[in-house]
Amino acid sequence: MQKVKIGYRWLLCLCLLCASQTQAQTTYPAPSSMSVEDAYQLGDLLVDQYKIKQGQPYLKYAADKGNAKAALAYSWTFRTNIMAQTPQEHEYAVKAAKLGSEKAKFVLSTDTNIYGDREEYRTPLVKELKVRAEQGDGNAMNMLSFLYPDESNDWLKKAADHGNSKAQASLASMYAGGDGWFFIPGNREKEVKRLYKASAEQGNFRGMEGYASIIHKEGQNKKALDIWTKMANTGDATSIIFLARKYLHSQPTTTYPEKDEVLGAAYSKIYLDSMGTDKKHDLYDIYKEQYLETMSHLSDAQKKQVNDFAKEFLSKHTVRVLR
Repeated sequence: MQKVKIGYRWLLCLCLLCASQTQAQTTYPAPSSMSVEDAYQLGDLLVDQYKIKQGQPYLKYAADKGNAKAALAYSWTFRTNIMAQTPQEHEYAVKAAKLGSEKAKFVLSTDTNIYGDREEYRTPLVKELKVRAEQGDGNAMNMLSFLYPDESNDWLKKAADHGNSKAQASLASMYAGGDGWFFIPGNREKEVKRLYKASAEQGNFRGMEGYASIIHKEGQNKKALDIWTKMANTGDATSIIFLARKYLHSQPTTTYPEKDEVLGAAYSKIYLDSMGTDKKHDLYDIYKEQYLETMSHLSDAQKKQVNDFAKEFLSKHTVRVLR
């Protein structure tokens, strides 16, 4: 029995190696043969599919041709430290800001900018955001919550009250983690659920995840699964592999939904056929191993179901990590 196990593990490793080699051989058109916008779109997609090295040349090409979104996206590919920007991250964030990107100006206004030009961006941005906040702009309020750490909670509450879905999800997470004062027992949980639900109803992924987790714990399993499926059906890679693991019962504690190896393998295949390994490489290998193991004991008819489901899904959706 031991020899059989070793042989099977060796076969899995060989399959993983072959899959990695096949993925590495995928070719794309030269950036210079594309329009600037098309190069940005392809580069952005590749990065969101964890094919960062393949995506970088397209983003750089588009950025150097004056595309602000590409410049900021290229900047993000160099992020290695959440506390401080790297030199290349800063360089292309500055380029994006000069091309008019407000998101880039915001990034350069935070404490992660250690290059001495933070106030150059922060001062005019704060002035603009405050004007918009006074006019009831919830997104401006949410941005100000990051730029004023000492007043963060106040701005976040204002943004949430004005219906900003990001702020609602962030505030719910903070309350769930113990921040804030709630004198009446149970009010904290009610407010967390209310905020997550309000965020989820606007389609915010953090809100949807938070709300689904709460109602799942309450026993509303089908309603929670419907939310996770809705997220997966947008093409979100994280939600897709989440569903795969749910249907495969990858965690022993999973009791709902009922184990379905065909659906689990199908969602796994969708993820594996779409995503690269420049991030979360170890997890990719785990997902691949689970997929191969599941497929090894499915019938030919079941394997066809897996392939047909994945093919149909991928004909309608582009899979990437959505933010």
